Amino acid sequence: MKVDQPGADEKIEINLMNQESNARLKNIRGAPRCGAKTRAGGQCQCPAIRGRKRCRIHGGRSTGAPHGERNGNFKHGLWTCEAVEERRWAKEMVHLYAKRADE
Repeated sequence: MKVDQPGADEKIEINLMNQESNARLKNIRGAPRCGAKTRAGGQCQCPAIRGRKRCRIHGGRSTGAPHGERNGNFKHGLWTCEAVEERRWAKEMVHLYAKRADE
């Protein structure tokens, strides 16, 4: 198939049966599939990202949660046993002094 482009001096030939495209499609069809479970109960049929078990939609590109304090899942000491007990003691003292002030 030959295509004339306006303003072009030469004709460009477009091969509709491009072997490179066919080879790419064959590789995609042979790629491992995503292992994510769909709402219908079956497996996702998208090709998995290279080196991963999930497709781009189901988190194959994700690197995971950040490590350490950037994740937000770390101990800061607010709810340790000692801190809770100290706050309970302070609250009790406030109530005791408030009762004595009322008498």
